[in-house]
Amino acid sequence: MTFSIVARDEKSGAFGACGYTDIAGYGAIVPHVSLCGAAATQAYANVDNGLEVMQLLSAGQSAEAAGEAVLDGDEGRNMRQLLVIGQGPDHFAWTGADCIPWHGHIIADNHVAGANCIKSQAVLDAISETFQATQHEEFTLRLIKAIQAGEAAGGHVDTVDVSDEATGEARTLPTAEVFGGVMSAAVMVASPEPEMWHNLRVDAHPSAIHELAETYRNARLSAERVATFYKGAIRIKPYYWRWIGKTRN
Repeated sequence: MTFSIVARDEKSGAFGACGYTDIAGYGAIVPHVSLCGAAATQAYANVDNGLEVMQLLSAGQSAEAAGEAVLDGDEGRNMRQLLVIGQGPDHFAWTGADCIPWHGHIIADNHVAGANCIKSQAVLDAISETFQATQHEEFTLRLIKAIQAGEAAGGHVDTVDVSDEATGEARTLPTAEVFGGVMSAAVMVASPEPEMWHNLRVDAHPSAIHELAETYRNARLSAERVATFYKGAIRIKPYYWRWIGKTRN
């Protein structure tokens, strides 16, 4: 029910995470960023995994070492999906065998994409290809466009199998009926030059990823007007990553 991308911007040194899910509150659960890297914890998500990965990256561990260390201590690892990117050619991805199909991940230049409960591999391919094809665009927008491309390529499954509580029998129900038809999306970026549009969320909307793109456009416009009015006096220092990796700021 979730697909995400974590990525590094070679031009600016920024790290970012963006994604989309069939329940409310994607931004409160899945993405984690700092100036040391980015992570997404999803499927049967364990938020602590994301927090611990970021701490290990800050301590100088590689994405692979951090990801493996966290999963080694997680008895539910086969239900988890974890995507991590660090400094340099440093990537890690894990998709547990018990994640809802179709599930999988892609590791490519400067990004990792992963998904579960989606229609096909085409969703991941579209995310990765779009991110790579938009290198001339602003980093935050690249992340959003990549996830939009995944949705356009098929997105989430339309139905899901559930077990009847009374009989124990499996039933196939519409995804919207099972999860309420409310979706969410978010983008988070940690950059040496923070901007107002680096932390955007849509927590409950029937078309969350497209609403996130509109929020981005409005945030850019607002930031430009604020900068003009205050003559550049406002400086952003985001709370959501500033405590991680302080020695590297």
